[in-house]
Amino acid sequence: MPSTPPAVPPPSLSELVQQLSAGYVRGASSTDIFETLLPDLLAYTGSALGFIGLPVDGQDTAHVQVFTLQSIDWSASASASLIRPVEPARLVFRDVDTVFGRVLSTGTTLICHQPPKDPPGGSHTPPGYPPLQNFLGLPLVHGGTLVGMLGLANREGGFDDTLAQVLQPAVDMLASIVGAVELERGRREAVEARTVAQDTLKRSEAYYQQIFETAGVGIARVAADGQLLDVNQRFADICQRSRHELLGLCVQDFTHSDDLTVHTALLEATLQGHQDRYTMEKRYLCPSGGHVWVQLNAVLARDDAGRPSHFVSVIEDISERRRYQEAILSAQAAERASKAKTEFLSRMSHELRTPLNAMLGFAQLLRVDPRQPLHDAQKQKVRHIEQAGAHLLAMLTDVLDLSRIEAGSLPLSLESLSVADVVREAATMVGTQAQQQGVLLLQTPIDPDLHVKADPLRLRQILVNLLSNAIKYNRPEGQVRVEVQVLKPHVMIAIHDTGMGLSPEQQAHLFEPFNRLGAERTGVEGTGIGLVIVQRLAALMHGRIEVSSVQGQGSVFRVVLPWAASPVRAQEQRNGPRSGFGELAALGGELEDNLTVLYAEDNVVNVELVRQVMRMRPNWHLDVALSGAEAIEMAMASPPDLLLLDMHLGDMTGLDVADTLAQHAHTMGLPKVALSADVMPDQLRAAKERGFLDYLTKPLDVARLLKLLDSFSPQEAEAG
Repeated sequence: MPSTPPAVPPPSLSELVQQLSAGYVRGASSTDIFETLLPDLLAYTGSALGFIGLPVDGQDTAHVQVFTLQSIDWSASASASLIRPVEPARLVFRDVDTVFGRVLSTGTTLICHQPPKDPPGGSHTPPGYPPLQNFLGLPLVHGGTLVGMLGLANREGGFDDTLAQVLQPAVDMLASIVGAVELERGRREAVEARTVAQDTLKRSEAYYQQIFETAGVGIARVAADGQLLDVNQRFADICQRSRHELLGLCVQDFTHSDDLTVHTALLEATLQGHQDRYTMEKRYLCPSGGHVWVQLNAVLARDDAGRPSHFVSVIEDISERRRYQEAILSAQAAERASKAKTEFLSRMSHELRTPLNAMLGFAQLLRVDPRQPLHDAQKQKVRHIEQAGAHLLAMLTDVLDLSRIEAGSLPLSLESLSVADVVREAATMVGTQAQQQGVLLLQTPIDPDLHVKADPLRLRQILVNLLSNAIKYNRPEGQVRVEVQVLKPHVMIAIHDTGMGLSPEQQAHLFEPFNRLGAERTGVEGTGIGLVIVQRLAALMHGRIEVSSVQGQGSVFRVVLPWAASPVRAQEQRNGPRSGFGELAALGGELEDNLTVLYAEDNVVNVELVRQVMRMRPNWHLDVALSGAEAIEMAMASPPDLLLLDMHLGDMTGLDVADTLAQHAHTMGLPKVALSADVMPDQLRAAKERGFLDYLTKPLDVARLLKLLDSFSPQEAEAG
């Protein structure tokens, strides 16, 4: 409703200006100031309605924000499209196409005696209040800028230009007050914004510093010339220096010399703008003399002008990872080297055993052939050939054994063995050597029920090697004595000799490969790796080798192995000793069977050797296939009683031949025996898996082949 006329005379213009000036209180809120000033303006002009508003730029268009109203109590029920309550005594007029908005849009005084009626769907005044009768809108200009407007309405007699001019000093004063209020508000908001920014900056700095100090990786700020500007504790820990010490250094001072060239090149490329960051793996030198491997990630920071300022580097300790990678690479290199060595030894073994096969095989035939017996001088020459070949074969076998042991590929079959039987077999195998050397071989009685846990072949190899050395390095008419003691849970086999003995220095180098301890200057043959193999074989069987020696008196080599309980002896009695070359003379009998052996071999010398051996068994007929394909064709056409296969034929392997024949019903059960110079464990295992009855190696053990042929005779089968 319109306000009641004031009870006191309205103030004069000078009084109005003074009251306006006095109403401004610095620091007071805008609403409080304007609510103090508006009544004086209404009283002076005799207006019933009024407001003071400020222009506000919205997202779509400008609108009027009213800071104070007089004689109007608009509620939230007003049309939302025109009026929106902001806070108590504070409204926003959003429709600027009104008498209110025209003042702000034009920036000029507006006098209206016939305000437009309410448009459809909208309202210039809130519901329930009288419509505008007349209106005076005065722009508030301060410093040439429109800062607000004064709206007066419903004055008796209306408004005119004279009143607007008379009010100008008061309007100017009001504009100054509005400008001051806005300026102070802007300053206050700026101060608040600066305070918020400073607080945010402080929090950010504190957060960054916390990250900087507690990061699990090293962080450093580095000048363009490499000088360290700041480092965290983790970086100092990685470099094994104090933070204080590091801040006086350049990165180049503790970078490994081998990494400086690459680091400098990446640094210069980044500074020249070719990239904004770089990554590398490098080494930092430590005060202790060592180094630490790190992965460096450096990012170039620039100033506002785009000039290089400094680097921010993140450093991660990768020493453990590098050691792991180097270990993996070393292992791979070692594996490749081991594989290459194994392949070389396999080829070398095959290539050397092939001519040895002919040399030793024909030497054996010459020595024992009853059809063309040799006189004593010829036998001596043949014996020299056999001895030289046997020495070469022993060297080759030792090298292969040592290689297999080092590669961890030597197959072992640990079982309960009779010590008496193994010692007797070993003594038998060196008996001829002892006779030739004039050395007496003695053996103390051994309990037949005494057993050890060992591989039969490898234990015999150990004992033969030690006995052979005791004989070779003995004095004329000397002695070699074998004694056995039970030291549960172990058994000790001691071999005493009466040789020259070993000095302490020689004993210290006794088990070094290829070190013959000066024996190479004598006429005694040897490889220098026999004792190395003996020691490692004993270790593989959970035993050990012990040595004691006195120069001029002799030496004692002790083999210590785990004791084992005695097994059933029946099986042992059925297993006789292996055939040796000395058994040839006892295998000269002729049998009446008519059997066929098909021999697949692409080397004509080897074929001739087997042909000569077969003449000692007339009951066997020999067919020869010079290739794998020919062997398959001949076996398919007429299956033999025995298939003798070389493992490396010209067109395929012996395993390929066996696999092909196994696919056909009438040849799948053929007895198969390998005869090959390839003695690698994988090849032997593959042959065993395919059902080969035996694996004969080159040089050929003639007696073993003859015994194998005899085992196919019905008479032999019945005797067995």
